[in-house]
Amino acid sequence: MDHAPWGPANVNTLPSLTRLPLKAELYQRETYFREGFSDAVESFGPAVGELLHRSALLMVKPDGLVAAKLRTVVEYLGEHDFEIVAAQPMSFTPHSWRELWRYQLTSATLDRLKVNEHVLSRPALLLLLRSGEGHEVPGTVRLSGLKGSATLSAQRPGTLRSLLGQPNRVLSFIHVADEPADLVRELGLLCDRATRLRLLTALAEGRLSAEGRAVLDEELRRCDEGGLDLSPEPAVERVARAVRECPQADDPAAGWLLEQLAAMSRGERVAWRPFVRELERLDLELDHWDLAVLGTHFITYDEPGWAKVLENPPPGAWSTPMAGSDHRS
Repeated sequence: MDHAPWGPANVNTLPSLTRLPLKAELYQRETYFREGFSDAVESFGPAVGELLHRSALLMVKPDGLVAAKLRTVVEYLGEHDFEIVAAQPMSFTPHSWRELWRYQLTSATLDRLKVNEHVLSRPALLLLLRSGEGHEVPGTVRLSGLKGSATLSAQRPGTLRSLLGQPNRVLSFIHVADEPADLVRELGLLCDRATRLRLLTALAEGRLSAEGRAVLDEELRRCDEGGLDLSPEPAVERVARAVRECPQADDPAAGWLLEQLAAMSRGERVAWRPFVRELERLDLELDHWDLAVLGTHFITYDEPGWAKVLENPPPGAWSTPMAGSDHRS
């Protein structure tokens, strides 16, 4: 097999990592992807195509951990022929999640960026998975179909997000890599090289290490202790109470905040960044997840007229080999 670096000469050749020519063009110019792919080739050798075909990545986001969704995720994966081979605690930085989301930023409001910075500032859990044998499409693609849409109205029964009962589009509890190219890129982006090589070794060996088992068991223990309710009504009331009872309750800012909270209680959307600035000016001690819930429920998510740079491949794109490629090579 050709182990040459990913580049113009072998885009959409062996191994086949994406069904989107635009993604191939963009990723080949990106250091995160190139580093991840180089390390995958170094770790997997001639089996790189086969191993990437059988690999998948799922992240239980901070909201998924705090809402105690991990056991449901683990059981769902087992029922759908995925085996967990690595469990890695991780934390986002504002830089890392913006880069992860690089090709979606055209559709995001600045309010949503601010909310994501808040939601994603807590620990997450990265799971690497081995798909069972005999599946025609890559593990990433199969898992992407099983996860379901982040948009509640578009979710189908039996998909993972439908089963998890996410509250809204941002508090989606999980993230998955949609194609092998995305798995490679995300390992390049989210992990330092030592961690990335350790995770790639786990994918190659196809089994969960003792250290990984300990991490997973500890997170499952926390999950079984119960999770937070992330519904909006009690969060609105708790924040409103904190504003009414604060020492600066006579400040005009407090009155304005209560007006915004009353609008939220009616289901109306608000300008999030001014709201947060006024909360900070009053120096209130508020629960992190109450603010996350308010922000994710009561903002406008996307800028009108702007679309994502990259969309997922259409259904069936992986059902036949791409011309000139063979994912098993």
